[in-house]
Amino acid sequence: MDKGFQFDVKWHDNDVVEVHVTAWNGAFGGAANVYVAIGGLKETAEKLEGFPRSPTDNREVVLGRFGPEWAGGAISMRFYCPDGAGHAYVESHIESEGAVAGITQSVVLVLGIEPAAMDSLVRDLRRLEAEKTGTAHLRTV
Repeated sequence: MDKGFQFDVKWHDNDVVEVHVTAWNGAFGGAANVYVAIGGLKETAEKLEGFPRSPTDNREVVLGRFGPEWAGGAISMRFYCPDGAGHAYVESHIESEGAVAGITQSVVLVLGIEPAAMDSLVRDLRRLEAEKTGTAHLRTV
């Protein structure tokens, strides 16, 4: 897998979309199936549109729900610029569904991103919301 995030629609009904999320930064990776309410992928695209607008831009999105009391896994993504030069990063926490031998698996990844890749992700998320099928990518550096 290339470095970055991949969002694959697996299933949907009138209320939710099941999305298989995978991430890899070259050293660490993770995956989870997350449930997103209808309209949630569009809302996520709207939150991320135009990132980064300034060196202090900071945005966070969460897909799915964290914790053993919820169905599916979860992913949080915090987009930020750690310096005045405008370098952009995403810090992501991914949690799997259920426990293996009493342990819920999770991973925290940090990846560098480019504004053009964000624009592509926003377009892809809107398409996934409209079509309820396909794949979205966030390619990272």
